[in-house]
Amino acid sequence: MVIPKFSEKAQAIVDDYEAHIKAGFNPLPIPIVKADNAKLLDMDGNEYIDFLSFFAVANMGHSHPKIVEAACNAIKDCPLVNTAFINPSYAKLGVKINEILGYSRTICMCSGADATDTATKIARKWGYTKKGIKDGESFILTTSACYHGLTISTHSFASTRRDVFGPYVPNVGSTSPSGVFVEYGNIESLQKAIEADHERISAFMVEPIQGSAGIVDPPKGYLKQAFDLCKKYNILFIADEVQTGLGRAGALLKSFDEDINPDLVCLGKALAGGVAPLSAVIGNSEVMDIIDHGDIGSTMAANPPATAAAVAALEVLIDEDICAQSKEKGEILKKLLLDANCEEIIGVSGSGMLRAVILNPESINDKFNGARLASFCAANGVLVNSAGGGKRVRICPPPTISEEDLRKGVEIFINCVHTLKDVSGPILGVK
Repeated sequence: MVIPKFSEKAQAIVDDYEAHIKAGFNPLPIPIVKADNAKLLDMDGNEYIDFLSFFAVANMGHSHPKIVEAACNAIKDCPLVNTAFINPSYAKLGVKINEILGYSRTICMCSGADATDTATKIARKWGYTKKGIKDGESFILTTSACYHGLTISTHSFASTRRDVFGPYVPNVGSTSPSGVFVEYGNIESLQKAIEADHERISAFMVEPIQGSAGIVDPPKGYLKQAFDLCKKYNILFIADEVQTGLGRAGALLKSFDEDINPDLVCLGKALAGGVAPLSAVIGNSEVMDIIDHGDIGSTMAANPPATAAAVAALEVLIDEDICAQSKEKGEILKKLLLDANCEEIIGVSGSGMLRAVILNPESINDKFNGARLASFCAANGVLVNSAGGGKRVRICPPPTISEEDLRKGVEIFINCVHTLKDVSGPILGVK
C-alpha cells in the first residue's frame, strides 16, 4: 500500500530543493508534476487523490480546461499590461465580480496577504477621511488565532508574534488600543473592545471560518452579531474570504450565508482558478472611491493571464454550480468521516469542502499526530495537511472531485488513522 521509494531523478529534485530553497511551509518531499481535477502525479508517476486543494486553491479542480485555455491565450497574445495602460480582461473581471458578487469596485493584487494589506490601507484612509479619526490613531482590529498573511504588515495582525521580526506594524491586531483582547468567536470580547475604542477603530477584519488555525468555526450567529456591532459604531467590516470564498465553503461568499454584506471582501487563492497568482479587494463606491491614483498598485498584479483566468474561473463557478457541488459533497465527506467511528477522531469542523477532522487529544502522541498522519496519508496516496499544532487535519478536496474518488480517499484516510500507531520511524522525513 505504501508508495515505493522515489527514483534517482525524483530524489535528485528533492535534494536540490532542500539544498537551495528556503521558507515556505515545510512541504512534504513529493515532486508533483501533473494535476487534473482531483488527481495529482509525481515525477515517478505515482498517483495521489488531492484532499488539500493546495490550501483551498483548486475550487474548480486542477487544470480546468476552460481556465487554462484563457490563461494560455493571454500569455500568447499579451502576457503583461501593467499600470501604464489598461488590461481589457481586468475590466471584464470587474464587471464579472459586480455581476456575480454585487460589488461595484475591484482592486487586484497578487497574493492573499497583498489583499488584506490593501484592505488595511483602504480602511485606514477611510477612517481618517470619512470617520474623522485623528491622524496616526486609525486602528484595524482582528481576532485571536487569525491568519491574514505573513508579510510584516499582515503578520502584525496575528496574536502570536516572534520577537525576531519586530518591531511590528502599529495600530493593528487582536488587542484593542485600550488593551482589550478579542477572542475569535467570543462576541462579548469584541463588544467590549469596540465599546471602549470605537472612536479609533476603522475596521474589524475577520475570517468567516479560520483556515490556518485548523478550520475553526465561530459560534452560530457570531459573524452577524459582529457585523451589527460594526454598523452600530461606524466601523468597516472586512471579511477575509481568501480561503472561504468562491464556493469553497458552499457559498459564493461564506459571509452571504450569514446574511452579511461586508464593506470590504478579500479574495485570493481560487480567484484565478489555480492557474496564476491573483487576489482582490472588492467593495462598493461608498468606501472604495476614496482611493486615488497612485495609492495602491503593483507591477505584476492584474496581468492578462491572471485576469483572463479569473474571468473564466468565475464563469466556471456559476456554470458548474461549484457552490452546490461543495455543499453536497461536503456533507458526504463529513458523513463518511464520522460514520467511520474512529476513536481517534472526535469531530469534523468547517463547511462545504473546507473541512478538518479534530483528533482526539487522548490519541495524540509521538507516533500519532497530525504531522505524521498527513505524511502517512501522502505515502499511501492521499494528500491532507496537519493543522492546529497537529491536533487537526485539514481535508479540503476540490468540490469537483468525483464521488468515487471522494469515497476512495476517505477509505485510505481512515485506514491510515487505524494503522498509524503501529508505524515506527520517519514517514517521508517526518519523525
